[in-house]
Amino acid sequence: MTAAPVLFSDDYYQRVIKEYGYSPFDLQRFDFSLAGTGQEELNLRYLCHHAADRYAAAPVANRITTTGFGMSGPPHMATASHIMKMVKLQQGGENCQIVLGDLDAYNGRGRSYSFTSELAERFRIFSERLGFDGEKGILRNQRDHADALTNMYLLGQFTQESDFEGAEEDNHAYYVSRGIVDATMTFRRRLSLGLMASDFITLGQKYDAVLVLLGVDEHKYVRFTQDVARRFDENAPIRGNFTLAALYARLNSGFNGHPKFSKSIPGSSISVETAPDEIRKLVREDESRDPAASPVFQLISQMTYCSHEELVRLHEDCVEGNKKWESEKENFADYLVHIKELWPR
Repeated sequence: MTAAPVLFSDDYYQRVIKEYGYSPFDLQRFDFSLAGTGQEELNLRYLCHHAADRYAAAPVANRITTTGFGMSGPPHMATASHIMKMVKLQQGGENCQIVLGDLDAYNGRGRSYSFTSELAERFRIFSERLGFDGEKGILRNQRDHADALTNMYLLGQFTQESDFEGAEEDNHAYYVSRGIVDATMTFRRRLSLGLMASDFITLGQKYDAVLVLLGVDEHKYVRFTQDVARRFDENAPIRGNFTLAALYARLNSGFNGHPKFSKSIPGSSISVETAPDEIRKLVREDESRDPAASPVFQLISQMTYCSHEELVRLHEDCVEGNKKWESEKENFADYLVHIKELWPR
């Protein structure tokens, strides 16, 4: 029997706040600028933040923004939009890191070692073609980063059984029903989660503030890391007294009724492997007049396709379903084909 997906509506966001005890001070809207982007644009392109104001208060030299991607398959366009966000943050003066999760996919998704290794290299090239400066910032895999692997082992002494059980993604049952992930928190999945937390904590050994860019459905990973780091005592060989903040992206509604874009669910997204004609078909057939439910508008808002002012105008055009909106969808389809062609073959 297939489990029902969790749909990421406004009701979902409110439920997350209530269910996990977040206060208005835990998940906040933006009332400040970051990396040259004003608060109105931040609130339109991102859902909310956790402690990003404390991150922004730290000296630029002492803070870093990080994100990462599992190497379970070639990226979809929502993943490309995450890379674009990192490019914009980097160009705005932030120290930035992108982690290519080869070991995460090897354990968490059961992909072969050779597959994830090769895919990580293609992700690296794709990220640089999208504008990320791998010399100015950090663009790395997991298998060659010994400090994070060591720190993953060291933080193991401070974890509890409940930490792992409470870190399941909200759509876990849906993915299990489709045979995408293990049904239980197996040892290999614990390793995958532990290494992700270590990727965050390892940055905190050098920087006083770490800002993690994630989808809001991944908020449990940040809580997992914070809970473990809070238990570090004076005898711990790694420190936990740094700011771990989060920048939560809005989630792109999936095509064909799927809850969000997914590399593992056919038909849910536009990926770098989607044929140009299929890209144009999917974009044209999105007839939603609700920008919050339109896969096309949501993707436009996530990518650096247009300015903030143009995005506000497109919001109204989507609601009206006018000729300007139909024309813009054609232009956006061409843009997506261009992004697809940046993926190394």
